[in-house]
Amino acid sequence: MDMIKKIALTASTMLFVLAQIFSFYVIYASQQEKIELLKKQEEKVFSRGLSGIASDINKLGYANLTDDHIMTYCFRKNMPEGSALYKNGEELHNNSSFEFDTDKVKIEQDTPPMYAQEKIDGSHLLIFCSEDKRQEEGKRVSYLSFYVVDITYIYQESFRLAVQEVLVSVLASFAMALLLVFLIKKITRPLEATNEAQRQLIGSMSHELKTPLTAIKGYSETLLSVKLTREQEEKALNYINRESGRLSRLSEKMMELTRLYEPECRILLQEVSLDVLFEGVRENVRHRLSESSITLIVEPGYEGRTMNLDMDLMTSFLINLINNSIMASEPGSHIYMGAGEQSLWVRDEGCGIPPAEIEKVRKAFYRVDKSRSRKSGNMGLGLALCEQIAKAHHGRMEIESEVGKGTKISWVKESRVYESFTTE
Repeated sequence: MDMIKKIALTASTMLFVLAQIFSFYVIYASQQEKIELLKKQEEKVFSRGLSGIASDINKLGYANLTDDHIMTYCFRKNMPEGSALYKNGEELHNNSSFEFDTDKVKIEQDTPPMYAQEKIDGSHLLIFCSEDKRQEEGKRVSYLSFYVVDITYIYQESFRLAVQEVLVSVLASFAMALLLVFLIKKITRPLEATNEAQRQLIGSMSHELKTPLTAIKGYSETLLSVKLTREQEEKALNYINRESGRLSRLSEKMMELTRLYEPECRILLQEVSLDVLFEGVRENVRHRLSESSITLIVEPGYEGRTMNLDMDLMTSFLINLINNSIMASEPGSHIYMGAGEQSLWVRDEGCGIPPAEIEKVRKAFYRVDKSRSRKSGNMGLGLALCEQIAKAHHGRMEIESEVGKGTKISWVKESRVYESFTTE
């Protein structure tokens, strides 16, 4: 998941950089386009002004001899604000805020008005220039006309747009990164659930296989090392054969157990004799009860009754509860197993579960007494598996416990049948 988040953030960063490059290019291109349009427009204004001066001078009859005051008069009359007029380097009129170095101006004759783009005192300027050479008193004089357009606002606007674009892009990229992480989380959440289900399956399988394998190993070692009677040998072999069959069936069940964690689940429900069920459970846990010096008492009232159950899964349900009770009980105490009208239960006289822990013990891998669980090899899967088995049997797992007095855990069949579970 961390790697996916890093990929999402890297992708967002790359998108942000590309967006900035594109944005700055668009802003720069737009600025240049504005300047080009302004050049064309102002060049027309400047050209009209120069044409107006020539026309007025011709009308006044000063085609060849033009006094400075006449030239200035015509210039002021026709040229727009921001213009300047120089004669042989001497300023005749200037209504702009700039001084011009005419020695650096070089314009070829018969060329259209020339322009230059300069930055003076922090201002960005377009400067148009034209030269008019005349004969005055036998001398050739040069009149230089200037027209200044301040285009600083275009650069300021471009900078403002660039800053604005950066802020918007940063926020957009940050939002995009959050959105990508959110979408990735949403997409991967089912994968996480699947991984958790697989983790539960592996743990559940190990948990389920350990108890019968231990018993089988114990009986086989007894057969190899202890001389038994024919009847005892047959009993041990029958137990090994029976538990091997149950392990085979359980291994198949475990392949389907992941479905217990899904909304839709299909298990095989059959009429099961409680006499057979309880006898199988009692025989399975007999060895461990003997080792722990704990007595299992089956409460009366179940004899001759049947329930619609999955035999193997409900056997696992009761064995898990008894094993948990063994770990919580002291030697010499009792564990009780029984059945109600629509329930099966196991009760002990052990240490009990604190009220704050009751809901937590339903979760996989959660252990109330971690030190005791670690010594016993318990992984905290028993009750989590029981919870799922209870749900698969159209019921719920109820936990009643009092610290220091014991715990009773029951499977109670619901009065209604959930549509998410079906029988075959």
